[in-house]
Amino acid sequence: MSIVRELNDLLHDHDCVIVPRWGGFITHYRPARLDETRRLVHPPGKELGFNRHLTRNDGLLADRVARREGIGHDAALDRIATEVGDWQSRLGQDGRLELPHIGLFYHDAERNLQFEPDKRANHLKDAYGLRTVAAIPVKRVAPAPVLRTLTEPATATTPVQARSRPWLAAAGLALLLGTASIFLWRAQMQEGTQWSGLDLFGPGPERQYQPPAATNSKPVVTAGIFSVPDGPLGVRTLPLTVNDSVMVTVDLGRPAAPVLEPDSTAVRTPNITVATPAARERFHVVGGCFAVEENAERFLAELQAQGWPARRLTRSGELHPVAYGSFARRDEALDLLARVRGEASASAWLMVR
Repeated sequence: MSIVRELNDLLHDHDCVIVPRWGGFITHYRPARLDETRRLVHPPGKELGFNRHLTRNDGLLADRVARREGIGHDAALDRIATEVGDWQSRLGQDGRLELPHIGLFYHDAERNLQFEPDKRANHLKDAYGLRTVAAIPVKRVAPAPVLRTLTEPATATTPVQARSRPWLAAAGLALLLGTASIFLWRAQMQEGTQWSGLDLFGPGPERQYQPPAATNSKPVVTAGIFSVPDGPLGVRTLPLTVNDSVMVTVDLGRPAAPVLEPDSTAVRTPNITVATPAARERFHVVGGCFAVEENAERFLAELQAQGWPARRLTRSGELHPVAYGSFARRDEALDLLARVRGEASASAWLMVR
């Protein structure tokens, strides 16, 4: 049985699958995209890449082959080595090697191994059953402009025909004279006015001012002034005036309490230290992914003994990744990745979580 089937199944569940003595297959999430040239909408998926430097055995493929065929771990490794040898033989003879649902391998002009993934294969489980659909553009119809008719205003040059109505002028003059006569008659009507002396257009009679008749008012009685006597404060009954029989109960108040001066106006302010949350380390320089946890611990001990700030990462599926270092900034992680590839391992790669 070919290991291509096992490899294809593992790529649906894991981001990195290593084939010993051949290389590692790495997947990256790719969102849905629009092909404007061909007018197609492609569903989301995983972009498949190949790194020929990832040859360290992580045991993932061997465990899958052993469980599927019911053989031991060493027999599964021999089965994988035989299949890889067949791949290398076919690549050397034909110059190309095509793996179903994986991609095409070939040598370029400089005899370097190149890989072209199969565009029809999608290793994202969430996109199972989704296919490429045609993108039909929507034609947007612009609304018709609204035309408004404006009424032409009348200009000053427009002739206006005036109709002569002489009876309106006569009625208005009569109403004005009648109103004036009534007003003058009311203004000049006084006691003893004679009609023979009525002058509609002359000045009216002079009015003389008459002061109001004097009335007898009662004198204002001046009351005595109430004074607070000397003596103890509190509620006391006192005469309203000196030698008066009318008594009044008043509250003269209480002695004022002494004002105490504060010892100090200084206020103690506690020192509060605000803890700033540390940035999350999302960029990891991965040196290997192991299916067996003991191998991951052994590799971690080797890196720490060499002086690298290595650490174990969270388990991803059935793999135990080991990183040379983890950082919160991408530039710092890329610097360490370049250093690791130059000094320790050329198969190190960057993982972003």
